[in-house]
Amino acid sequence: MYMPATTMAAAVPTTMVAAPIAASTFVAAAPTVAAPSFVAAPQTVVAAPAVVEAVAAPIGFPGFAVPAPMSLTAGLVPPEKIEAERLGYEKALAAQLDKQSNATTEEAKIKKAMLEQTAKTQLAQYQLQIEENFKMACLQVDQEAQTMINSLKEAAITQQTAREEMAAIAVADYNKKKALEEMSVKSYQLQKQWYDSEMKLTAEYQKVMKAGSKSVITPGAPQVPVAAGGIWYQ
Repeated sequence: MYMPATTMAAAVPTTMVAAPIAASTFVAAAPTVAAPSFVAAPQTVVAAPAVVEAVAAPIGFPGFAVPAPMSLTAGLVPPEKIEAERLGYEKALAAQLDKQSNATTEEAKIKKAMLEQTAKTQLAQYQLQIEENFKMACLQVDQEAQTMINSLKEAAITQQTAREEMAAIAVADYNKKKALEEMSVKSYQLQKQWYDSEMKLTAEYQKVMKAGSKSVITPGAPQVPVAAGGIWYQ
């Protein structure tokens, strides 16, 4: 939430020059300007990815030893959601800026009206001096109001720029980790597919060997090589 470094509170002090017949002081006190506030950035939650179901290995054979890949994008916000949040944040920020700018302008009008009323009450006795001081006070109020509006605009631009930079960094980080995640998943699927095929062929081979041993008696059956993790065992 944005809080400006300084609060522009307008109080227009103006001292009247004493006339030959009387002495009077012209002071116009204006209300305090409320500190502006801006819209806070939204928060997002991303669902965790699904887990790949494991295939059970046949009895007597080693299980699949390759661990499942870790999700690199879990907890990260997708680019489309980041863009939508950025646009919504900019819209709310612009509306807040417009609202506070209008309030500052209206406050300046009220200050001018107060100065004008004070000038009219003293116009008969000090007409020339009051008119001069009134014009100077209005100029000062206008300058203070314009300074406040410029400060609000500068703060809004700073927050918008920072938000755009954060969004760009988040999108780049997401795309990088998404690519790494896809490569890891593909590697895992290839290794899993190869392992499942090897287990299936081994089970079929054992089934055929068992059926053949019932009809033919042999001195000794050769030991079948088994692949596990890319290494053949005998």
